[in-house]
Amino acid sequence: MTELAYEWSSVVCKNYSSFEEGKDILLLSLEIGFRHLDPEWIDAKLIHTEHHQKLADIIFKSENGDAIADLLHAWTSRSTSHVACTSLNICVEHLIGLYYLYPLSSRLHNLIVHAIQLISYEAIKQVRVEEFVRLLNNLHIGVGDIEDGEMWMKLLLDIIQSDRGIQDLSHPYWELLVELAVSWQWNLEKKIYNPHIMMSLEDAKEWDKLECWIAFIWMSWPSEGDKTADVEDIRRVMLSLFHQRPGAIQWLEQKWRHKLMWTENNLQHIPELFQQICKQGHIEAAEQDIQ
Repeated sequence: MTELAYEWSSVVCKNYSSFEEGKDILLLSLEIGFRHLDPEWIDAKLIHTEHHQKLADIIFKSENGDAIADLLHAWTSRSTSHVACTSLNICVEHLIGLYYLYPLSSRLHNLIVHAIQLISYEAIKQVRVEEFVRLLNNLHIGVGDIEDGEMWMKLLLDIIQSDRGIQDLSHPYWELLVELAVSWQWNLEKKIYNPHIMMSLEDAKEWDKLECWIAFIWMSWPSEGDKTADVEDIRRVMLSLFHQRPGAIQWLEQKWRHKLMWTENNLQHIPELFQQICKQGHIEAAEQDIQ
């Protein structure tokens, strides 16, 4: 039934010049094929044709949340994962423009999040990163929504390192980055540390984001990191953060304790430099209280 419904959709797109002309049968075919079905149990091999670009254009321009969900359901189900990326890439522009379609049903919200995980960030960058960030900010994605933590860490890092990411990505996503670093095992090595991000956040007085970024830097700190030329910059920025946010010291130390619980390591694995800077922060905070 799902394959037949998909073929109907293609035929409708081929033979009608506007959404209004073929709307009823198009929406019906999608509903019959994909609504209220568990994607884990769809057994269909959907054939992607030239008419599916038109299908995407028609469905997304309709602003019909159920129809959009039906289409995403068709393109993100487990059995069609081999064509999911190709299919979704042709509707990237429509997908990231969904920030306006609120409130979202829980079904559409979950399907959008799943679709994002299948689309390459390279495809997103070809459109408008700022609108993609706006979509993310409206989706309010949390740890419970995520299937692939490493993929999301890489995605958020790419966004943060873009021209608009530092400014536009909302604070909860910086917190999400830290939570993923705490609870997921991964190895991104030295790709993480970017002094421009740290300095930009300090200059903009984005203390909440800076607190998260500092935490993430240390979660990914290479074993030889204490010997890098950027150590003094990190020390200075951390102490500046502690001066503005004394509670940041305890927060950072707590995140490390959580990380150690997940990795079953011990305190000896906390970078020595990190401990030294936090200790200095405690001393300076105590001196400031006395004054």
